[in-house]
Amino acid sequence: MHGSGCSRKTNTGTALAQAVGPCCYTQKNQRSGTGSSLITQKKGQEKISRQHRGTPGSSQRTGRIKRGTFCRRARICLAKKKSALGIKGTLKGHFSKEIKTFMVKAIEEAIGVGISQAEACKIVSLNPRKFRRWANPKAHRQRTSWNKILPQERQAILSTAYDEKLADKPLSHLMVHGHTSGNFIASISTISRVFKAAAIPREVKVRRKSASYVDAHDLLDAGFSLLCYDGSLFDTDSGVIVWAIPVLLLPQRVLLHVGHSLGGVSSRDLTNAVDEALVSTPQYILDLLIAHSDRGSAMKANKTKEHIRSLLGFPVHYGRPNTPDDVGWIEALVKTMKYHRDSPSHFPMVDDVLQWFKKFQDIYNNDPHSSLNYVTPLQALSGEMEAILCQRKQNYLDVRRKRLYNYHVNKQLLCKQEPEVVLLST
Repeated sequence: MHGSGCSRKTNTGTALAQAVGPCCYTQKNQRSGTGSSLITQKKGQEKISRQHRGTPGSSQRTGRIKRGTFCRRARICLAKKKSALGIKGTLKGHFSKEIKTFMVKAIEEAIGVGISQAEACKIVSLNPRKFRRWANPKAHRQRTSWNKILPQERQAILSTAYDEKLADKPLSHLMVHGHTSGNFIASISTISRVFKAAAIPREVKVRRKSASYVDAHDLLDAGFSLLCYDGSLFDTDSGVIVWAIPVLLLPQRVLLHVGHSLGGVSSRDLTNAVDEALVSTPQYILDLLIAHSDRGSAMKANKTKEHIRSLLGFPVHYGRPNTPDDVGWIEALVKTMKYHRDSPSHFPMVDDVLQWFKKFQDIYNNDPHSSLNYVTPLQALSGEMEAILCQRKQNYLDVRRKRLYNYHVNKQLLCKQEPEVVLLST
């Protein structure tokens, strides 16, 4: 019995030592069941070891706090200095010398506090390589071109500016004069730079041919009718190109005729199409009819202008160069010819294209047009447009009265009917 009790005590102490951990023993008159005394002893040993090393922990901590405070203030100050210059975002591009000096000085002050160069450059969004280039700029070295003109050549160029024979000539003539006379050999740009450096004014009269332009809308507002024509190509499966020459009458939007030619549009093809179109034009329109087109080669030909002037008695008017919107009516017509809902997907032969031209003229003239308030061009040409629009307006008024009457009748019937009472079961 006694032996067994001694063995139990020994086992209890071994288990406690294993639970506390290796090489950890309790002092005398202390209970080893709680770990507070062991933790206190560990902290005391660490404090003694720090004292033996001679590195006070409080002073190190104070130094770190001070350095962190200075670095934080330096970062804020650096960001404020950048915003004071009115610069936002990354410092890219070219800056004045004053801005460069100011930013370099601010970054160097931040580095002196304890911030690294990379961190300081990151705060102001500046590339560190560019900062080092700003801090240590290269010495400016004046360069002289080996091909610089000589003083006597410069004087010879300036003397030509006061020559009466060359006063109104362009710079190209002065360059040729220098080569011919042998006084100076210089390019046109060199002569221009010399004149500009000497502040010599050059008033050269440039005579440009002014193109006559009258807005088509102004002609329509003045009461004139316009005869517009253009050319557009159609491809066939056989490889032959057929040109369409539509002739349009404004403001009625009537397609008078669709001429054609093979390979290209000549002045004769254009005048033939105009002659065919004028056959079916009423006489009251011919009295105030003016031709208006773009600046194609066939349209600007002298034969075309003389022929149309002799027919209409008015000169031909043109739109502005490279401005198809000035003749947008004929451009829209050409697009409708190519992409109409009834147009064939392809044309096997030339006859198929010509048949489509004849068919399209009837389709276009009998379709309601949006610019005519959905009246067909033939109705507008015959003078029925105003009567049709008045009749439509009257139809709208009549149907509105009918709907209003129906509304009042239904309202009175609803008022006479008694509402049904529905009893809810409790």
